[in-house]
Order: sequence, then C-alpha cells, then structure tokens
Amino acid sequence: MQTENTETQALNKNSDFIEKAALTRAEAEQLLAEKRDRIYHCVMTASIVFAVVSAVMMMAFKRYEGFFDANSRIGLLMERVNMQETKASAPKLNVRTTFRDENNSRLVLPLKEPVADSNISIREEFTQNKFVITLQGYSKYMPNSVELVSDSSIMDAVGVYRQQEDVVVEVYCVGRYDYELAADDSALTVNFRETGEQYTASAVIWLPYEDRNRLALPEWRQRLEKVAAAHQVRLYLAPDMQEEYTQAEVIQFANDMHADLVLGVQIDKTQEPQATMTALCNTAYFIPDYNSANLSVVMAEAFAEITAVQMKGFEEAGSSDVLVSEATVPSALIKISLAQKDMESVESEYQLNGKVASALEKTIDEVVKRYIKVEEKENES
Repeated sequence: MQTENTETQALNKNSDFIEKAALTRAEAEQLLAEKRDRIYHCVMTASIVFAVVSAVMMMAFKRYEGFFDANSRIGLLMERVNMQETKASAPKLNVRTTFRDENNSRLVLPLKEPVADSNISIREEFTQNKFVITLQGYSKYMPNSVELVSDSSIMDAVGVYRQQEDVVVEVYCVGRYDYELAADDSALTVNFRETGEQYTASAVIWLPYEDRNRLALPEWRQRLEKVAAAHQVRLYLAPDMQEEYTQAEVIQFANDMHADLVLGVQIDKTQEPQATMTALCNTAYFIPDYNSANLSVVMAEAFAEITAVQMKGFEEAGSSDVLVSEATVPSALIKISLAQKDMESVESEYQLNGKVASALEKTIDEVVKRYIKVEEKENES
C-alpha cells in the first residue's frame, strides 16, 4: 500500500512538471509571436516612412529640376571653359617650319602618325582672318622641324607650335575664305575657297566678349548651326572666338563682307524689379524692303515670344552701340535688363541662355523666310 502511494505521488509530481513545462512552451511561443508582430510593424512603419520620404524627395527634385539641371550643366560648362583657359595660358613651344609654296589654295601639314577626326578642330578668329587648327594629343608625334605646303597668295603667315599635349597651327590669311579639312594617314590638308560660294546668306551673331559663354553649351550652338545649315546660311559666331573682340571689329567685318544680318544680344543688370527689353536699330542707312528696322522687328518678336520679357520699345542706336550705329548692313541689337535676383540665380541664367539661343534661331529662320528667300525669287524672275 505504501509502495502504491509512493508511485502515485511520483506520478503526480511528473504530471505537475509536464504541465509546468507545457505552460512554459506556450508562453515562449506567445512571446515569439509578439516579437514577430513588433518586427513586422517596425518593418511596415519603416517601409511607409521610406515611401513617404522618397515621394517627398521626388516631388522636391521635380519641382527644382531646373535648378539641379542648371547647376549640373553650368558646372560642366565651367569645367570646359577652365580647361580651355588653362590650355590657352600654357607655354607655346615653336616648331621650326619651312615652306613649299604652291598655287593650289591649300595648306598641307605632314603627319608621322594618323590623327582621328575627333581629335582635329578648327576655330575662326574671323575678325583677324585667322584660323586656329588644333591636333589634340599629337605633340609627342610632331618633329622639331616640318615642311609645310602653302599658298602665299592666300596665306600671310603660318605658325606651328606645341602647347601642352597638343599641336596648334595658326594661319593668317590675306582675306576671308571658307575652308574644308581633309586628313589621311600621311597629311592634314586645309583647302581654302572663296567665301560665300555655297551659301544663300551670311549671318553674324555678337555677344559682349565677357558674356561669350552664354552660348557655349554644345546643344545651344548646335541648334543655331542646324537652322543656319537648313537655310544655307554662313554663320559667324563672335562668342566662338577666344581672342578678345569688340563691337567695332565685329561690325567692320560684317560691313566688309556685306553680311545679310547682324544680330547682337546684350544683357545687363537693373535695379528695377521686373526684366525689360529694348530693340535698337539703325535708320541712317536705309535699304528698301529689308533693312535694320525690319530686322529689329523680327528679332524683337522672336525674343518677346520666347523669353517672355516685357518689351519697352524700339530705339535708334546711339554712338555707344557701334554694332548697330556703324552698320551699313541690316543690324539689330536686343538689350535685356535683368533684375538683381535673376542675375544671381544660376537657374534663371541657365534658362535665359537657352531662350536666347532659341530666339536667335527663330530670328534667323524668320528673316530668311520673310526677306532673303523672297529677294532671291524676285531676282531669279
């Protein structure tokens, strides 16, 4: 009997232990479930917060997209400009040159190694009848002396020098010429021909020398080149010149070559709260049917439409506005006065520069359609 009681007590103790163990496991599972729920809620909360923050950032970026784009593009532009200035200030190491004079209207530079077309560029300092040809990265291949084929009836002087890793060829011509570059494995050839042989009209665009980078971004320049090419217009961009130029030099060039249109843009700061615009023309040299007054109207229409700047009106160019007052060809100048806040805003400057390029593009297009093409048809009839 005692043995049975002992066994019964032992069984009861085991049952209590098993019951307590079972409760402990249930509690543990409940705790784990609660932890999982907390982790799930935390993850959900974090996801919601991340989504909200992302949406806010996207909205902010979209709202200030112009600002970010402006800073990025202006940053790239300034980097390119700084590189150009660094190169221009680098020492020039002359290469000894001899010449074989031929009456073939060409300049030939012998090459020891071929040069990729993408590494050859040519720039016109057109107020000086000067061409600057650059061979990027070719300095190590250029010997200390070289014989050039030239034409003294076209070229006044030719110089070759190394500048950092590049080779630069400067050509001064006796007059104005168009050119064509041709390169093969053994030579770089510049073929010269009379200006205007293949063009319907010629256009000169002026910006102040200190403001020349307003049209420096490739897409703006390419738009102007595209509309000029579409109408067979020979385009001379003063902002492309790296050497300092003045209004007087640019208009003298335009007068001498009898340019069909001269377009000037000048942007200044004003204390007024609102931007304004004035168009300047020259009525002293009156040309029937198409003259400076006609050109200024077309230009003002294009700038008013695209820039949305308030138009103050038209004025006769004064003595300080030589680009127009000394013109004997159709010439017009748009003066834009910007408020202080707009001059200090990178985004506003960037957007304005793009609009200036578009307005110049529209002006060229409209002038050719309204006047120059009409004159051609009348002359042909």
